[in-house]
Amino acid sequence: MQFQRILLIGSLVLFSFKVSAQVSIAQGLGFYASATNVTGQARGLKDSVLTDCNFHLQLRQFGLVYIIRAELAQWKAGSVSIGSPVKLGLGFTGNYNSADFNGSTTRYCDTVRGAALAFELPLVMDLNIGLHSAADEKGNFGFYIGAGYCYSYANLHTSVGKFRFDGFDPLLRAGIRMGRNWETRWSLGFAVKGSGSSTRTYGLQILKEL
Repeated sequence: MQFQRILLIGSLVLFSFKVSAQVSIAQGLGFYASATNVTGQARGLKDSVLTDCNFHLQLRQFGLVYIIRAELAQWKAGSVSIGSPVKLGLGFTGNYNSADFNGSTTRYCDTVRGAALAFELPLVMDLNIGLHSAADEKGNFGFYIGAGYCYSYANLHTSVGKFRFDGFDPLLRAGIRMGRNWETRWSLGFAVKGSGSSTRTYGLQILKEL
């Protein structure tokens, strides 16, 4: 947990970096979408009776993503960078089904829907090959691959009320960058987050490189 906290603090420190001759800063702004299959348990009041709920659902998230990257080392073919692609949006509960036990009777439910605030605070290190920053004018194509850790938060809707779904998870990501100059530069990325198949998140993002 201590290591995870250090990673979270590091993502916030990125926003206070000053541009220097040794460290260059790159930014991007765009949209993201992700999907997570969640299996869990919740307890709450249903029809004024304390009920245990065993649920399975899909959490779909949509929103804005802003990334700031500090390029720690650069060479002719690419760079190594540390960054934080912060995400803020809405999480939608869907494909819901549960078995609800109130102490005497089990009832099945598949009608729950809802939306709530969701966000992610990651810290990642990337290897960038080819086109690697908005200031790079030497090429028109590049790709990146990286890994890190992420704190994510969302509220799930269940048959017994809202269920907090948050925590720290490992993150893998990869993507491409395209565009000859700053005005036409954009990137497309894919990410996988989570250590267990039952709560693994698959995400897609498209960014305008700033």
